[in-house]
Amino acid sequence: MSGQTSTVRRWQLGQRLRSLRERAGIEAKAAALEIEVSPATMSKIETGRQLVRPLYVKALTTLYGADSVERTALAALAVEAGQPEWFASRAKHIPDWFKLYLGYESAADEVRSYAVELVAGLLQTAEYARAIATAGRPESDEDELAAMIGVRLQRQKRLTCVNPLSLQVILNEAVLHRIVGGPEVMRAQLEHLVKLSRLPNITVRILPFSAGAHPAMTSAFSLLRFEACPGMNTAYLESGRGALYLDAAPDLARYNWVFDELRGLALGPGKSRALLVRVAGQL
Repeated sequence: MSGQTSTVRRWQLGQRLRSLRERAGIEAKAAALEIEVSPATMSKIETGRQLVRPLYVKALTTLYGADSVERTALAALAVEAGQPEWFASRAKHIPDWFKLYLGYESAADEVRSYAVELVAGLLQTAEYARAIATAGRPESDEDELAAMIGVRLQRQKRLTCVNPLSLQVILNEAVLHRIVGGPEVMRAQLEHLVKLSRLPNITVRILPFSAGAHPAMTSAFSLLRFEACPGMNTAYLESGRGALYLDAAPDLARYNWVFDELRGLALGPGKSRALLVRVAGQL
């Protein structure tokens, strides 16, 4: 895991608060009433998806009958969980529903993604990312575009840092043939994929048209895995206007099965690289 980030601390805090509440035999509704939030907000706090103020942590731990050592430790954890995320300076240009993903991705040990229409964000060149952003938000000014591209490039530093993210990406073959930003931009993007695919922590596979029907024809998705905090493991589905974060065991089992099925249908890393080279050469 990439250090104990604010996202991880927030998740740890939520888990410990829930454990204390359940041990005390207190219903979540009663806990929510104590700090004057809705039950839905209380659920987000306990699953680490919403920050809780240290003052509220003090009130909750008192309600739960925690001893002074536990109260002090959780108050300190709440302060750590409230530290700004790395993308804080650009937060106004990032949708709220995507901020959670950025926090998760920055802490994950492994990401496995299936991309249907476009190159996965962690593998995009700046020019390709600009073309995607412009198409999706034509009203954006230069500052907004620069911020969005900056966030994307900052995310990619996890691929080449000292303790790099393990990344497995399966691209639908359609991604290779959709000319984004013009032939030159697309050729550079495909060449970038070839280069990154040679890194030991990155695997790129192409799902060919010849694979036919497969179990992920309805949507793209990503799986995030956390070695030290397996309870954070999440399947992420994005719609462009929002996202789903699925962490229930049946959902994780389903999407892990789907990814394994796709991997079996996709070309191997070597053949995928050869296809990327061939398509780039045709542009």
